[in-house]
Amino acid sequence: MSVRTFLPADLGPIETNALLCGGVAPRPIALASTLSADGVRNLSPFSFYNAFGSNPPTVAFAPNRRGRDGTLKHTYLNAVATGEFVIAAVSYAMLHAINVASAEWPDGVDEFPKCGLTPTPAQLVGPALVEESPFQMECRLQQVVELGSGPGSGLLVIGQVLAFHIQEACFEGGVLHPDALDLVGRNGGAFYTRASGTAVFPVPKPVGKPLGYDALPEALRQSHILTANDLGRLANSPTLPDLAAMQRQPGDPIALAGLDHAIRGALAAGNLDEAWRLVGLRLRA
Repeated sequence: MSVRTFLPADLGPIETNALLCGGVAPRPIALASTLSADGVRNLSPFSFYNAFGSNPPTVAFAPNRRGRDGTLKHTYLNAVATGEFVIAAVSYAMLHAINVASAEWPDGVDEFPKCGLTPTPAQLVGPALVEESPFQMECRLQQVVELGSGPGSGLLVIGQVLAFHIQEACFEGGVLHPDALDLVGRNGGAFYTRASGTAVFPVPKPVGKPLGYDALPEALRQSHILTANDLGRLANSPTLPDLAAMQRQPGDPIALAGLDHAIRGALAAGNLDEAWRLVGLRLRA
């Protein structure tokens, strides 16, 4: 497989940013609401963003220096000046509105009326909540970490969450459900990812100490049909079953290729017991 290698020393900040945005993806989007020292609202999306602890609840986003000239963004200046900000999650229904908010509006412009989103009062901080967002956090600035001083350099804004605001409809069985949130993530270029529907799927977490890939029969690992994901599903089993005891049933494939395809089908259907039964037949074929 051919691989292209890039050294940051050979790239400019805009080229490097394009690689990071394309390869570190999809990224959650923080729609950051801030106030200037003069009380002017600002609203802008940032995709260098995530949560980093729950005690205390801590989030961080990076309104980095502009790649073309190293100037500071209004969101950064506002958060530092007031020590407060709101992070609103971005749903699919908000996507084109936040795209408008991402434009470089002049200093002093309130992006809320520009993009059509609705400001509502927060409870504990000055910046406004975004009525349309399904999940929001009021935050107090804890720390700013400067990761450089030139164009495109990182400015990590770390905040403690003071309050969560979550639309009731987003809960299913007491848990936030991705289909109800219908969030979007940022990729490189003009691409986004919609995190709902068929794009979302469950993967059972290992219970205790799983079997592990290296404990799978060597013949199985050498299959040209079973994928790494197929083998990973088997490796997540708690133990290796008694493969010698597996019984053939009417209609079972005879050839190795047929058995491998049948194993894949059982795994795709979530029938792990049937997959292991077919593995037993394969090893005796």
